[in-house]
Amino acid sequence: MKKFFKILSAIIVVVLLLLVTVPYLFKDKIETLIKEEGNKMLNAEFDFGNLDISLISNFPLASLTLEDFYLKGVGAFENDTLVAADEITAAVNVISLLGSEGIDIKRVILDGIAVKAIVLPDSTVNWDVMKETSVEPVEEEPVDTTTAAFRIKLQEFSLKNFNLVYDDRLTNMYAQIVDMDATCSGDFGNSRTMLELNTSIDELTFRMDDIPFLNRAEISADMNIDADLENNRFALSENTIELNAIKAAIDGWVALTDYGMDMDLKLNSNKIDFKDILSLVPAIYAKDFDGLKTDGEVMLSAYAKGSMKGDSVMPMFDVTLDVKDAMFQYPSLPAGVNKINILANVKNPGGSIDETIVNVSPFNFVMAGNPFSVSVALKNPMSDMSFDMSAKGKLDLGKIKDIYPLDNMQLNGLLDADLAVNGRMSYIEKEEYEKVKADGSVRLNGMTLEMEDMPNIDIRNSVFTFTPKYLQLSETTVNIGSNDVTFDSKFENYLGFALKGTTLKGSLNVKSNRFNLNDFMTSSDTVEVEETVTDTVSMGVVNIPENIDFNMQADFKEVLFDNMKFENLNGRLVVKDGKVDMKNLSLNTMGGGVVVNGFYNAPAGSEPLFNASFRLHEIVFKQAYEDLNVVRKLAPIFSGLTGTFSGSMSINTKLDATMSPVLSEMTGEGSLNTRDLSLNNVKFIQDVADILKKPSLKDTKVKDLNIGFVIKDGRVETNPFDINLGDYKMRLSGTTGLDQTIDYRGEITIPTSAGKVSKLGTVDMTIGGTFTSPKVGIDMASLAKKAATQAAESALDKLLGGGDKKSKEETSSEQSSDKKEDKMKNLFNKAKDLFK
Repeated sequence: MKKFFKILSAIIVVVLLLLVTVPYLFKDKIETLIKEEGNKMLNAEFDFGNLDISLISNFPLASLTLEDFYLKGVGAFENDTLVAADEITAAVNVISLLGSEGIDIKRVILDGIAVKAIVLPDSTVNWDVMKETSVEPVEEEPVDTTTAAFRIKLQEFSLKNFNLVYDDRLTNMYAQIVDMDATCSGDFGNSRTMLELNTSIDELTFRMDDIPFLNRAEISADMNIDADLENNRFALSENTIELNAIKAAIDGWVALTDYGMDMDLKLNSNKIDFKDILSLVPAIYAKDFDGLKTDGEVMLSAYAKGSMKGDSVMPMFDVTLDVKDAMFQYPSLPAGVNKINILANVKNPGGSIDETIVNVSPFNFVMAGNPFSVSVALKNPMSDMSFDMSAKGKLDLGKIKDIYPLDNMQLNGLLDADLAVNGRMSYIEKEEYEKVKADGSVRLNGMTLEMEDMPNIDIRNSVFTFTPKYLQLSETTVNIGSNDVTFDSKFENYLGFALKGTTLKGSLNVKSNRFNLNDFMTSSDTVEVEETVTDTVSMGVVNIPENIDFNMQADFKEVLFDNMKFENLNGRLVVKDGKVDMKNLSLNTMGGGVVVNGFYNAPAGSEPLFNASFRLHEIVFKQAYEDLNVVRKLAPIFSGLTGTFSGSMSINTKLDATMSPVLSEMTGEGSLNTRDLSLNNVKFIQDVADILKKPSLKDTKVKDLNIGFVIKDGRVETNPFDINLGDYKMRLSGTTGLDQTIDYRGEITIPTSAGKVSKLGTVDMTIGGTFTSPKVGIDMASLAKKAATQAAESALDKLLGGGDKKSKEETSSEQSSDKKEDKMKNLFNKAKDLFK
């Protein structure tokens, strides 16, 4: 017996050692296996930071934890992370793995999950990451249906700090979940189980066609769901749902079918106050909501019954909100909004979603003694939407501060609206405007707006006039701080644009005496461009809507942008298909004049492109350097030049997120010509003067200079050009780069006034290094060749006083070839000394 206990003890010790050591012995292999197999199955980048396996810490539970898990897209989604998680943990009963009754999963915990789902305009989705696999057909074995169903019992499922972004660019739908926590428990091994679900969401946002249906709403739910897993039928009971301040329950059931979903659901709202309804208005819910005083009768009902089959078949549904004689008032303010009456209904008899009917009538209220009413009726939203909308009343904007806490805002003015429109979308699409009834106007008088950290806005008078065919904005001057803009415009197809997103066409005349763009940009942290050059204005990409077709005439006396100043800006702009075409856009800047023809192309979701040609007249070198970052990068020599230049150039470049050119990919060409150019501050010219031992050349003025150039691969390549430095003539060509490097070659023609040195004719030179530290030198290989030529003719030897006045024939006959070579080296060294 003692021997038996020893053997048993030894076995127990071995088992314990295995439980402790196996996870560590095989951890690396398991980790590698998961990564390899995961990446084999996925058309995406899959990885995690750490894998932790434990068989003993919670025995008989075995736990597996993945830390810092992520799944990144490829191709069009290579910069997007589809899923990221701080920690994913699963705990399984080890003993259940050895039995035949199924797997007992104690808990699954997902912590710190972030999901970003994207649908591109071409319907491509970023979650389609599984690789296609070809499976050989196999003969199916008959299934033994007498065996018991495999059981998985989930005791606890936890979702912590879950964040989701759903960005559907195809249907213009956007949803966001911020900080969702959820727990769920149930026995999924049984054919029927009770699921317990508790969830809370700090912020839920949902937009469709840029209309916000929910904006940062708080949601929580406690639900018991009677789940018939065999028939996929789920009945709701004892559940509570909270949406901001609204508390309700849903009674009924949902069943999943082969074709979609069957349902019979009804909202059980019991009692809802008007204050609960107001909690759905973000601006009200965010401002002293607890102390808000309300009154009025409210009825909210909703149901859905029938079948849903994809997007083609909808269940019968009805949602009705009825508010009678309601009011609200903030206790700290002297006035409120009263006589609020709302009857809103959305319903569908079941079947096509095109049968949906929306009615909002009435929607009336009285604010500061001024009544205002709105009505909306929509039918057949998918096929040929009919619409009947109206708005009538006055709003005294100066009274809003007595009703709603505006904090540091001052608002005044009177809004007077009286407009009505009804018709069908097909009338607009076929331009049968005579069948559309649309008339009325919206007037704005004496409007002023003052807000902290923003320039004041002042609109003295503005009138929008509506007709079936067009909307006209009469000449309106808007003063924004020290800026003024005057609009005179006419827009066609405004109904199709507002109701269905079709193209808005129109003409727009814009005038201004002074317009400072810096007032409308956000200042960011200073970004260093060079040691002494900084940009302080941040600007995001300006996308051009593709459903805009404008013909604009601009007339700006003065425009300020960053540290640049434009004067007398005139020209025509054509905005169409996500593109702005500039037609003979003329302006004065940098001390001279510029005429621009070209385009800016930036549809939503694409990289902006800029392609334009410029005619330049008398631009000041120094101002071009100070105002333009592209000049500071590609032509820093401008900082040392005095004078002006004219010419023409064309560029084609992508723009980055700050609307700056991507210089490494910019292409272009052009030519510049100058008059009376001073080179006295150009470092490499000073170095050339030192080499030639002519200090007077450091203060050189060039009367005429013509330079042709090409921009490619982040470098500016210049065609050969001539610079006259006094009696010396220098011919140069080469490239300069984004890294400020110089790679130039050239030749200097030595004048006869230089004396005996002029016998050399021309001397080849190189200019390297950078603009701040150039390296100017003589091409010694070329100089040696010239010296050899002179030696062969005995001319250079006489010039330097090293000859014996013998004729070429005598010299040639008396010297061996070795002596000639020695003499050529000697002559080369003497010539080289001239340029030290």
